[in-house]
Amino acid sequence: MNLILGIILFLLMISIDKKRGLKLFMSLVLNFLILIILFSLIAVGINPIICSILACLAVSYIILFMVNGDNVKTRTSFVSVIVVLMILTILIFMMTNLSRIAGFGYESLEEINMFSYDVRIDFTEIAISLILISLIGATVDASIAISSALFEVHKNNKHLSKKELFQSGMNIGKDILCTTSNTLLFAFLGDFMTLVIWYYMSKYSFLDIINSKTFVEELMKILFSAIGCVLIIPITSYVTSTSLLKENSK
Repeated sequence: MNLILGIILFLLMISIDKKRGLKLFMSLVLNFLILIILFSLIAVGINPIICSILACLAVSYIILFMVNGDNVKTRTSFVSVIVVLMILTILIFMMTNLSRIAGFGYESLEEINMFSYDVRIDFTEIAISLILISLIGATVDASIAISSALFEVHKNNKHLSKKELFQSGMNIGKDILCTTSNTLLFAFLGDFMTLVIWYYMSKYSFLDIINSKTFVEELMKILFSAIGCVLIIPITSYVTSTSLLKENSK
């Protein structure tokens, strides 16, 4: 069944744009392989945070350069993603340790009861890894949208100053942020629906829900994804406007 759905997706992509559709499908396959490699490296004991950062960089590189080519738009977007990833890694590390969301919640005990707990993995690092992987897609998407729009603005009016270009990027980012935030929210609710039903059927109180490790972990994923989308707007606007003016001066 999954193979049939994959073939349908492939046919739809190449029907829209044969060349770029093929590149996009190949990027999906490569990103899937990167995630498999990531999980395998973590399983053999390599630091999950380092593996996740490298995986995020690899995924970003494939999304940006493989599909869109090597140009000023993709380069500025990639640099912006790296900056945001560094900031968020520090912030996620601090918040994960403070919130103590590492490990499994009570809701998962029945499912994992038959397995051995001696896996010799730091679940705090696993929690950080999961959050990093969950936010990279939306962050890259917002970044390339802003850099591409700014490139077109600069192309049609090369007399704009750096401040004016930056402000244009911020205005574009405000529109993107509205739709991206709602996309993240509904993705979270769709993924979280079964657990919400579980809470309702088990008659969890409001305090039980907001103190549930599973709930807090899922909520932190959506919040950090949203924070990444907010941070990427000024950073991409600044990096892109600076790079465009440098290219123009050359």
